Amino acid sequence: MSDGGTEQVRARFDRVAAEWDANPGRAVLARAVADAIRKAVALRPDMNAMDFGAGTGLVTLALLPYVAGITAVDTSGKMLRALDEKLKALRIGNVHTLLSESGKTLLPVSAFDLIVSSMVLHHIPDVPRTLRQLRPCLRPGGWIALADLDLEDGTFHSDSTGVFHHGFDRDEICRWLQAAGFMNTTARKAHLIVRPAADGPPRQYPVFLVTGRAG
Repeated sequence: MSDGGTEQVRARFDRVAAEWDANPGRAVLARAVADAIRKAVALRPDMNAMDFGAGTGLVTLALLPYVAGITAVDTSGKMLRALDEKLKALRIGNVHTLLSESGKTLLPVSAFDLIVSSMVLHHIPDVPRTLRQLRPCLRPGGWIALADLDLEDGTFHSDSTGVFHHGFDRDEICRWLQAAGFMNTTARKAHLIVRPAADGPPRQYPVFLVTGRAG
């Protein structure tokens, strides 16, 4: 991610961190994504996972009972502080937060059996580059599971700051994964976000889950 893109995204999420969990739809989405990951990936209690773009840890905590531990990575220090507060209150010791600063943070190599992300890709200017950077973090045979929006008309976000894509074509994500060194890529529906519209019927925004394995 470019420095400019990183700064836009960091500022956006620092700004909303304090009230992020107040939206009940985000918890519903996180549970749906975690359930889709559990159906697509054979999770094991010895797995070490990374939640890339973890935010306040909604997906992290939903997956935690099924793996050994999770490293929660994010560019927003305020989002991670909110997660740290939860971890302290819940006395959870097997989740570790990692602030990712552009050009400064080196992600661990061959450290993970699973990398997940939810609604993160559309905030990344160069997604193929990021996928190439994530690939070395996985052990051979490790899984990647990415949830994001299908292509949409640009109405999903009322504030487009730090938004670089209006969803994605699932097949294109699979091709990017394959080019980055992943195999056995598959895509499926993970969730459907429904929002009221002032000028007609409710708007529907499908969320996909794409998975692959490190070769």
